[in-house]
Amino acid sequence: MKIGYYAKIQNIGAGKIQGKWDNDVQINICDTLYYRDLSTDTDVEPVTEKEYIEFIKSTVKELTAKSKNKRSEAAQYNKDVEREATKRKGKVSIINGTYAFGLCENSISSHHRELLSDAKKAKELKDKLKKEIDIYKYKEKLLKDAEKQRKNKEKNAG
Repeated sequence: MKIGYYAKIQNIGAGKIQGKWDNDVQINICDTLYYRDLSTDTDVEPVTEKEYIEFIKSTVKELTAKSKNKRSEAAQYNKDVEREATKRKGKVSIINGTYAFGLCENSISSHHRELLSDAKKAKELKDKLKKEIDIYKYKEKLLKDAEKQRKNKEKNAG
């Protein structure tokens, strides 16, 4: 296995090899780095680019659903607390009437912000993976066009 090749870790997913040292490899699976020792770890196997792209496509679907669910959960939470999460956004809570414990965002808007933050992270990762799919599609199109041109040259020459 070399840098830039694709590998699969069982029960985790497929990714690109980003680093290699002796028998150790660093595999990037959806922006999470995994380290494996190829001499002892048996859960790593090489995969094709097509299998890698199929894994990314399924991950994009999961991330889309996750982002949508987190946003709807945040909206429902805000509705359940009678819109207090957005009304008090950015306001601080004073504990026991003093600032002795420090200032902190109130727990209602803090929970709402966490839900929206999770949705945003899922969307950003989804967008990044979609770009990788687009690059793959563009590369495939270029290869098909080059093959057509080669066949046309052979046809015209013969």
